[in-house]
Order: sequence, then C-alpha cells, then structure tokens
Amino acid sequence: MKEEALLFGKYESLIGIVTEPEASNQTAVLLLNAGLIHRIGPNRIYVKLARQMAKMGFTVMRFDLSGIGDSKVRPDNLPFEKSNVDDTRQAMDYLQQTHGIDRFLLIGHCAGAVNSFWTSLEDTRVIGIGLLNLESGDQQWDVYDYKRKVSRYYENYYGKTALSDMSRWKKLLTGKADYVSIARNVFRNIIWNKVTNIFFRYKNKVVKSQQVVDALRDVFIKGLESLAARNARVLLIYAESSTGMERMQLLVGQDLRAMRDSGKLQMEIIKGSDHTFTLLHTQDALFNVLEEWSGDVAGVKAT
Repeated sequence: MKEEALLFGKYESLIGIVTEPEASNQTAVLLLNAGLIHRIGPNRIYVKLARQMAKMGFTVMRFDLSGIGDSKVRPDNLPFEKSNVDDTRQAMDYLQQTHGIDRFLLIGHCAGAVNSFWTSLEDTRVIGIGLLNLESGDQQWDVYDYKRKVSRYYENYYGKTALSDMSRWKKLLTGKADYVSIARNVFRNIIWNKVTNIFFRYKNKVVKSQQVVDALRDVFIKGLESLAARNARVLLIYAESSTGMERMQLLVGQDLRAMRDSGKLQMEIIKGSDHTFTLLHTQDALFNVLEEWSGDVAGVKAT
C-alpha cells in the first residue's frame, strides 16, 4: 500500500490523496467531503477507511471539493451543488486516465452523502453509493435537531456524569452548587426542549402524511429507482441517534421499506453512535458494514 498527494482537475485546483493497494481489484472508492470538513473526514474516519479498503484491493481517493480544505475556489460561476458533482466526476476522470479504472463506489458522510447521490445519477460509472447519515431537513428541522442534541447532552451530563461524581454531590448538598444554572438547564434545555420537540414531531407527522406529492420524496425515490434499474447498489447507514433517519422515514418511509424488502437498497443502523461516529467501537462497526458491502458490490472478500 502506498499513499500519494496529488493536484488534479481541469483547473489543476483540486487536492487529494490516493491510497493504492498492492494489487488492484479495478474498482475505485471516492470519499466525499462531509460538509466543510476536509478530506480526513469527521474524526479521521476517511483516513482509516481508505487504508482498510486499500487492503481489500480498492484504489481509494479522498479529496477536497473546490473551496474546501486545500482545494482552490473554482474560477467559474457554476452553482455549488453542480460544482460538487463536477469536481467528483473530475476525480473519477483522473483515476480512469491514470489507473484505467472505470468502476466507482462513492461514499460520503452527511453532505457527502448528498453529493454521492446526485453524482451517481449523473454518471453511470458509479456502481454503488454508501450514504452515511444522509440529511434531508429544512431550517425548522435543523432547529429540532439542535434541541434534541442539546437535550440529550444535558440528560447525559446530569443523569450519568454528575450523579456519579461524589464531589458534585458534595457541592449540591452543601449549598455550593449553582442551583440557578442547574434549574435553567434542566427545565429549559431538557424539559422544554423535549416538550417542543414532541409537538414538532406530531405536527410533521400529521402534515407530511397528507402531502402525498412531495418534491423531495419524488426526486429521491425516482433517483433510487433509476439506480436500481442499472443495478447500482445503494447503502444507507445511520447512527442510532440520527434525526436524519427520522426525517427520511417520515418523508419516504414506506417507499424505503418497499425498496429494502425488494433488495434495491440496504439500510444499516450503527448502534450507540453519534452523528460523527466519535467512539472507536462505532467506527469499527461502520467500517465492517462498509467493507462487507463494498466487497459484495465489487466481488471481493472483506479482510
């Protein structure tokens, strides 16, 4: 295995790192930026994943889209969503020209999952997409997601960390604790957030269930059907606590279940994981799923 930094693209503005196996299986994996996080990925999961997949014979490129990390801003005026797809296809072009590879797996976390999906619809060289914590919310959903995470944080803080710390118990019982702060966090950040989120979920379930024709739903399902028609494989991976999964099930739950049952897509849940797969055992679980899936798609055995 060897790794090489490179400059590529029609403007010679994109920076990436290619991890090459000792013997290639003639399939390449592209790891796409998770939002504004550069090519290492959240908690360096792209670095670890690239090296593990190279052991299976995959040529793996992790690179920065235009304007992210070390890659320069594009000199044209192409809209952000389209430029992401174009940058990704330039990476595919580079590996096809330099390595003779014309089969690609796209794997992306969060915004990288969105980019993977759109690129796969534009380019038939993509034989599979691994979508990690694919998000599909609006501003109201983002607020809901934030409140949920804050509520969970303080629940863990006061329910686990604080209660198991004898020094904090001593402060609480001797009048040295900040009672105002504790009360504010418990009532505002836990109780109130939970109450408002319950009403938000109820409102969305009622309203969304009546909106049979939903633009996002139609685009996503039609896209999945298009990929299935050309035998491109789709893997959806969600952290157990992800609100993105909740949102996706709300919008297209019945269609997702039908496609999963028919074998058109695979869906996996990583138990005990947060959005960025912080804990090492959740990273291991994630890598195991991705290795098994990619090996199945490419016809090679996972290590």
